Amino acid sequence: MKLFLTRHGQTDWNIAKKIQGKTDIKLNATGIRQAENTREKLLDETIDLIISSPLKRTKKTAEIIATRKKYPHYLR
Repeated sequence: MKLFLTRHGQTDWNIAKKIQGKTDIKLNATGIRQAENTREKLLDETIDLIISSPLKRTKKTAEIIATRKKYPHYLR
């Protein structure tokens, strides 16, 4: 079994060096591109399930990664 861990893409708060915690901050344009790049790097991998928190930044990152091969996505 392989386990892949990834962090959410960049947010404006990351740039400002602000702690986000549970504050629901969305991805910025760079963060979206980072998630798309991660998706491309994982194309040859077999993935059974993607799990993310319901926060905007993590949910959007997971959704972008899941789009190419229609991986199941579970919000925790």
